[in-house]
Formats: sequence, C-alpha cells, structure tokens
Amino acid sequence: MRLIYLLVSFFLTRSTLAQPIPIRQQIDALFNPALPKPQVLLIGTFHFAGEQVDANTTPANLRVDILSPTRQTQLEEVLNQIARFKPTKIAIEASPNSKNYIDSVYSAYRAGRFQGDKRVRVDDELYQIGFKLANRLGHTELFPIDAQSFRIRFSPADSLTMFTKYEHQSDASFAYWDKQYTTYSKLQDSLKYNSSVIDYLRFLNADETQSRSIGRWLVTTKKGTNREPIGADGFISRYYNRNLRIYANIQRLVTSSSDRILVLYGNTHLYILKHLLKASPEFDLADTLNYLN
Repeated sequence: MRLIYLLVSFFLTRSTLAQPIPIRQQIDALFNPALPKPQVLLIGTFHFAGEQVDANTTPANLRVDILSPTRQTQLEEVLNQIARFKPTKIAIEASPNSKNYIDSVYSAYRAGRFQGDKRVRVDDELYQIGFKLANRLGHTELFPIDAQSFRIRFSPADSLTMFTKYEHQSDASFAYWDKQYTTYSKLQDSLKYNSSVIDYLRFLNADETQSRSIGRWLVTTKKGTNREPIGADGFISRYYNRNLRIYANIQRLVTSSSDRILVLYGNTHLYILKHLLKASPEFDLADTLNYLN
C-alpha cells in the first residue's frame, strides 16, 4: 500500500512540475522583466511668473507672488516633498537648443552669481523648483526637453486654404464649451491665488484636472468634414505631435536603467505625457500625488 502511495505521489509531482506556465503569465513576463526600468516622475506646474508667458495670462490681481515670504515657505514644502523621489536627472520645459545657456546660468546660480534675467526669471518655476532642487541634490546640469509641433503639408488637400475654409464653421457646442472653459480658467486663477502652492499643485496633478486640460481641444476635433477633417488633423499635428516629441526627448535622456527622471512641465502637457509613459514598455511611471501628499 505504501508503495502505491509513493508511486502516486511521484507521478503527481512530475505532473505538477511539468505543467507549462499559464499563457497570461508568459505575456505579463514579456513586459515586466526582472531588470529595473528607469523611473519617471511627472510634476505638472503653473507658470510662477504670473502666467504671462503664453495664452493663459493671469489677471494681475490674481497673480501669485512666489517671492513673498509666505509663498517661499510653501515652496520649501514642495521641494521637500519632490526631493523624496531622489531624481538623478531633472527635465525642464525649455528648448534643447538652450542647453548651453541653461548650463551657464545654472552654473552661475550654484556659485551665487545669478539672480535671474529675461530668459530665466527669478520668479519662474525653472528657477524656483528646477534650479533650487537640482542644487540641493548636487546636480551639475538640467535637461531641456521642450519641442514644437511640426508644420508640414500632408497633401494638397491639407493646405492652409482648406483649414481657413472652416474657420467660421458653426456648431452650438463650440460656443457653449468655449464659455465653460473660459469660466473654468477664471476659477482656476482664483483657486491658485487662494491655495497654498502644494495644494494647487495637487489639484493640477489630479487625473480629473489633467483630463480636462485637453477637453477644449477635443471639442473642436469635429471641425471640417469627413473628407476634410481639419479639427482632428489640427489636434494630431499640433497638440499631440508636440507632446509626442517631448516624450521622445525624455527617452533620449536615459543612460541607465537606474535613472530617476523628474519632469517639470506646464500642466496642460501632462495628460498626453502621462498617457505615453504609462503605455511605454521602457519606463516605470511614479505616482505624482504620492510625492505631493
């Protein structure tokens, strides 16, 4: 009887050992290798220098004075929180063509000889977060990764004339959502002014806020016709293309699987960048709110 038991146990053990790894596990193993991947932390920001640098100019009475003692204390909390990520590289919203200039003024900053200029203002986020954090961590450089979208003609049908043909195309939703988003922008300005810096950054980096950031574009993607889809083409060739180029610049920063890349960028870019980094097999994306809470 004992012999029968041992034989049954032997064959059951062999059968268990011989079982193939389930296909789902094999699939997961392809994209989750044991080797580490570079880590990326995305921090969406507002423009500290009064948001006077682009179309989203903030009214003077609601501009945050980031240099005030109160805001500087709040900013120190932000720096302490983000520093926990221990980045090995800090990527910034500036043109790669400006790398030599950024290196020179950052070097002067580290030596105590730079107090801002027209290109890097003392009250903007590059100086207040980028320079301060990089210096605290002992970094010798920062990495500009900005890009502009392409401006090419796909075919004769995609000419400027074709685009302007639909410039005044009417749709009730255009006017409705334009009004909604205009109000939304004004409420954001008020929220920013009345919140601490870290609380407002938490708001900006919430999934819902970042989803809304592209909503104004998505309302207009139906502009044109089935044969001349200028709204969709405009979204791809301008908004999506630019952010895809920025993502490619992040890829080019990687020199080691142990890289930890902090990306400081205007928050309206974050929805697409997050979408791209989540889908990428090359990176692990850190949870931003874990570093702001």
